[in-house]
Amino acid sequence: MTNVDEIIKQLEDELLGKKNFFGKHVVDEMKVTNLLSRLRDSVPQAFYEAQTLLRQQEALIADAERRAESIIRNAAEQRDKMIAESEILAEAQRQAEELKAKTERYCDDLTASLHRKLDRELYDVAYKMNDAMIMVEDLRDELARRAAPPMGENPAGGNGGGEDQ
Repeated sequence: MTNVDEIIKQLEDELLGKKNFFGKHVVDEMKVTNLLSRLRDSVPQAFYEAQTLLRQQEALIADAERRAESIIRNAAEQRDKMIAESEILAEAQRQAEELKAKTERYCDDLTASLHRKLDRELYDVAYKMNDAMIMVEDLRDELARRAAPPMGENPAGGNGGGEDQ
């Protein structure tokens, strides 16, 4: 027990301890006055120690609050940074998907255009080949007409002598 606690205990014993014939407490005034004087002398020291402890406790609490605020602030900054990074990543992914879709559309359009162009070229080739076939047929017919003897002539050479000399 501290000195203050001892003095308070002695005061309680003195005030509550002895009763007279009528049931009233009998107090030794000198003893009570002495105990109160000792209490006054002891209280300032104990009070000062308590105040010191309170100030230390308040400083510890203030430091803990500053640290907690710093931790919360850092966590909020980290959260904001992560959110910003995830937003940047999401935007990059969105742009990549958009670019991929554009590229696929461009490739599809280019393939379709090439198919159309190739089809036109093949049609033109077929048309020209058809014209060439007609010309070949016409040339063959012309050749056949020239090679055939005129009407009434001998197919063996015309003058009966056979081949030209």
